[in-house]
Amino acid sequence: MAGRFRAVFAMGDAPCLSTNMCAKLGLVPTTLEVSTNSLSYTTLLKGFTENIRIDVRKNIAILSGRDITSMMIDSEISETFINQTASEVAFTIAARHGLVPNITVTERRVGQYCQIDHARTGLNLGSKSTTEWNLLCRLAEAEGFLVSVTGGVLNFGPASSSSVRTVTLEKFIDLDIDYLTALPKMVAVRSWNSSEKTAIQETAGSGVTTNIVVPNVKAGLAKNTAVNYLSLMRQHQKILCGKMRGNIDLEPGSNLLLTGTNSDLDDTYIVTSLRHRLNEHEGFVQMVQAYAVD
Repeated sequence: MAGRFRAVFAMGDAPCLSTNMCAKLGLVPTTLEVSTNSLSYTTLLKGFTENIRIDVRKNIAILSGRDITSMMIDSEISETFINQTASEVAFTIAARHGLVPNITVTERRVGQYCQIDHARTGLNLGSKSTTEWNLLCRLAEAEGFLVSVTGGVLNFGPASSSSVRTVTLEKFIDLDIDYLTALPKMVAVRSWNSSEKTAIQETAGSGVTTNIVVPNVKAGLAKNTAVNYLSLMRQHQKILCGKMRGNIDLEPGSNLLLTGTNSDLDDTYIVTSLRHRLNEHEGFVQMVQAYAVD
């Protein structure tokens, strides 16, 4: 999903943000920056203002919108990707929207995900990829990758192996750990390979099983699919939800090592989402969500 923003401004006379200026803004490129040292600014989000709400009595304007991901979410697929790999598709989409590619090169062609031919179209990949972003997400899932947009960069690759940042309980204003106990421990991928006329079943993990049906794959790809699905499920097993003072160092994919609970909750977590908030009541704070590493 796209990053979202909401900014509240006090309107004034020209050259300040006047009522007339706000009413005529339209769909404008928007960059949100923050400074923690009063000397330099760091970009938090680049996107577009998509909605403007003007409170005439209070003389304020509320601007909201989405980050650059919205361009791919709103772009329907109108072409095929003949003989291309997932990374080549990602490079094509990044170039189309002027994004800097941070893309891990892959080798399997898109058609090989379903073992039919190498000229598989992106639109026909499961017959559900109707937009560029939806296609990128499905390709990332097939490769066991993460896909995201940071500023003007398209990230398409495995989870970051960046250095681990240690965080103690004192760093949090609020902290909850959501522990899911009913999660299946095993994934079984079942398929029928029409070219070899054989039934395929591959598993990953052990214990309570969930079954995934994937059409027309070989044993090796079925095994990779089972491993990827199991990894995705485990991301929901132990979730950290915390509120802390805002900083500009964390981003989706950052690694956090929680210490100080003296329990199994002390673990390494990978950040999946950040929500920054700046107002007169709390100052600059951020809400962090992260999942525990296996």
